Amino acid sequence: MECDIFYTHHPPFAGPADERCHRREIDAGTALQFSVLGMSTSLSGVFNLFVCGYFIKLWGPRWAFVSQTSLLGLRVSSQIIGVTVGGRAGELIFQICQAIGIVGGPRGYQLVLNTAVGEAVAAKNRTAVFGRLQGSIMLGTAWGYLLGGVLGNVYGIRRPFEVAFFLYGVSTLYGALSLPTKASTERSDRKQSSRGLNGFFAPLKVIAPHKYRLPSGTVIKNHGLIFLALGIFLGVLASGYAPLLLQMYATSMFHFNTTENGYLMFGISLIRGLFLLFMFPKIISGGRLWFNGRAQQDHRAERQPGDDGTVPTSPEDFAVAEGGEVPQEPVQSPDPEEEDSGTGFDLLFVRWSLVVDSLVTLFAGFSSTGWQVYLVGFLLPFASGSAPAAKGVMTEMCPPHQRPDAISAITLVESTATLVTQGLFGLIFAAFSEMGKPSLTFFCNAGIAVLGFIVLFIARFPPANSERIDGNDIDANLGAEVEGMRNRRSPNRV
Repeated sequence: MECDIFYTHHPPFAGPADERCHRREIDAGTALQFSVLGMSTSLSGVFNLFVCGYFIKLWGPRWAFVSQTSLLGLRVSSQIIGVTVGGRAGELIFQICQAIGIVGGPRGYQLVLNTAVGEAVAAKNRTAVFGRLQGSIMLGTAWGYLLGGVLGNVYGIRRPFEVAFFLYGVSTLYGALSLPTKASTERSDRKQSSRGLNGFFAPLKVIAPHKYRLPSGTVIKNHGLIFLALGIFLGVLASGYAPLLLQMYATSMFHFNTTENGYLMFGISLIRGLFLLFMFPKIISGGRLWFNGRAQQDHRAERQPGDDGTVPTSPEDFAVAEGGEVPQEPVQSPDPEEEDSGTGFDLLFVRWSLVVDSLVTLFAGFSSTGWQVYLVGFLLPFASGSAPAAKGVMTEMCPPHQRPDAISAITLVESTATLVTQGLFGLIFAAFSEMGKPSLTFFCNAGIAVLGFIVLFIARFPPANSERIDGNDIDANLGAEVEGMRNRRSPNRV
């Protein structure tokens, strides 16, 4: 579209047809329009997370998913009209109809799937399943890029949108028949928290600092969630634009056509999907075994002599005071299958994923031939496990009834970072393209990834054996103390 708009105000191109759109002005204009489209999509996605999270609490996962995919089909149908009209009017139709994504969009149905899966699996498997789910989405994205490029070249630019409309209809029908209707954990707490604006903006409250009571009775405030969210924001800010940047850089410098760009994006998404489906769960499980072994060694070194650290599970295991009875009932031993132990490795994995991402992005800035672009596209997906690992860390830092809001919060951070990176780096790439040095954008990306790595080192889990104190708990404790003082001050009546 941008190429057609350019030649409406300039003399017709007299050279070879395949070089008609190879101009700096067209590259800069395309980058700007991509940024505007991406920003409108991401802005809609940010609001969509609030709306869809509220739908999940009201209707459950099934009908929340149906609402998202059906409205996505409506948005694709409007894009068919924009492609048919073409030119500046077609671009405006594309950008304006992105507002449909506020009520129903891809961020919303991904949130529904993460919420449903997070409640259906054991805690120790949650991070790996988040990765597999993201990998499945990436595989679908990979085939979408490939199929869209081929269909666009063979049947015209409208056909990929028509196929997408059909697939959204199939997804809507499948979700209506297969997804669970109600959430499974802490229904009463969630029903209470879903009322009014308090439930609508609940994801924002999850990221706020929370107070914890140590075993000694001291109350501290933990800021781990804020630094985790800020680190993920910087990580997505650095890496979220990388695939699109690589595609535009290859088009500008090496004259990639629609098919070659389709192969590039297909390769990136395919490798990312395979990595998250097969390699990421093994890395998480093996890394947790290593991390737990190191933590147990440190714990043994700090343990007092004669303390074996076991939890008594039967009456005869309790020590009996002289002349007394067993002081309390047997304690149920923790179920190791339900413990999400070793999530400290998940946080470590998130940090070093940003280092790998910065190195690969830095290498992309030195690309001088087309095959090097494909090499970067092959290496880039191996730094893509930070998002599901961050979801695992976030859900571990929150109580069970706030896990859906925690997933909404981390997805909200990613969407906001995507919005900012598409606007910021789109403008930066457009400016560098005008200068004839678009590769400098990769170095800016690498620098922000290093900054995110530094911020994530400040993020910490709450202290071991500490108890989280919510606002309701504090109010209840204060009320109990005031009531006790009143009782002590009131005179005894006969």
